[in-house]
Amino acid sequence: MWVFAVIILLLVIFLLVQSKPEEMSPKTYPARTAQIDFFNNGKHLYKTYFKDIQNAKHYVCVSFFIVKDDEFSHKFFNLLARTSERGVNVYLLIDRLGSFSVKHKDIRLLEQAGVHFTYSKKLDWRRLFYSINHRNHRKISIIDGKAGYIGGYNIGDEYINDHSKFSLWRDYHLRVSGEIIQDLLDLFCHDWEKNTEDVLNLPIKNSEPGDVSCHLIPSSNNSLEHTFIDLIDKAKTHISIGSPYFIPSEKIMQLIEQKLKENVKVSILYPHKSDHPLVKEASLPYLIRMHEAGAEVKLFTNGFYHAKALFIDQKVCDIGTANFDRRSLYINEEVNLIILDEKVTRHIYSFFEEDMKDSMPFYDDWIKQPNTYRLWLSKFFARLFHRLL
Repeated sequence: MWVFAVIILLLVIFLLVQSKPEEMSPKTYPARTAQIDFFNNGKHLYKTYFKDIQNAKHYVCVSFFIVKDDEFSHKFFNLLARTSERGVNVYLLIDRLGSFSVKHKDIRLLEQAGVHFTYSKKLDWRRLFYSINHRNHRKISIIDGKAGYIGGYNIGDEYINDHSKFSLWRDYHLRVSGEIIQDLLDLFCHDWEKNTEDVLNLPIKNSEPGDVSCHLIPSSNNSLEHTFIDLIDKAKTHISIGSPYFIPSEKIMQLIEQKLKENVKVSILYPHKSDHPLVKEASLPYLIRMHEAGAEVKLFTNGFYHAKALFIDQKVCDIGTANFDRRSLYINEEVNLIILDEKVTRHIYSFFEEDMKDSMPFYDDWIKQPNTYRLWLSKFFARLFHRLL
């Protein structure tokens, strides 16, 4: 029955989402330098992240798409409250729909402790169905203008592998310092002002220049498509893509197919198990097409694969919040970090290689699950609403 419920919901959205407001182009930043630490384990990430917040002296800026209502989320809220109570300015921005399970009482407790709180992308009743779909999918944090975080992890038990339906939640996240912090902070302040009309003037410490060249790329509307096309077009030997959802635009599909004809090796890592209805069915035509064109398509079996990664010739990589799907390409507000450093890219790629080893090849039985009729019906509606998935 869930299939039909989702179909009805998507049909209503599809019919009413057409009227969308004119939006400003996303912020742009120059290439910077940074120090970069890579995480692919939630417990390891949040141990370091919590320590940075505990050591904060001036301010903590936090933006997440999903914050759950569970044990880990309450631990996170308590940390922010304690940090605020000792005189640190704490700003928390969470997506209104992505974090729908957060209780009003928890928000009140945060505000009573002095935390500055707001929802991102509040619903616009004049354009209800567009605003439901147009979400802030960014996950960034900045502490004292010295340390920053960007990547795919959200806040909840499952992201640290506690009480999860998956044995492991695999994601990629970065801790950064150096010049790049000024751009992360500027982006957060931009999002905060857009949702509150309050202008934040937070100081940046004079950061030591890092030794890694990188480029922060916020995206909205169709700007991400241009970024991916520009990266893929530069590939000479190898393109590696990791994403929990694989619904690229036709331009990107054709470019990858052209690269395959030029003998560029293409590898795609996709989860064996999906976390949302219709996602597998929507991705299947694109995965099959890539497989038939000669790409290596692997299915991650050691838990759920939620990482977002693009590697070009193992020399440049793109890590961030954007999935390889139409929602990230055309609808959501995202932010990625392009790393223009071969040594760091190869280091991160080594973890991608390990995830490829924890995977199985694309196979017919997986394609045919569930039964043929249900699969056909799901694929039909998934194709119909692919821009909303």
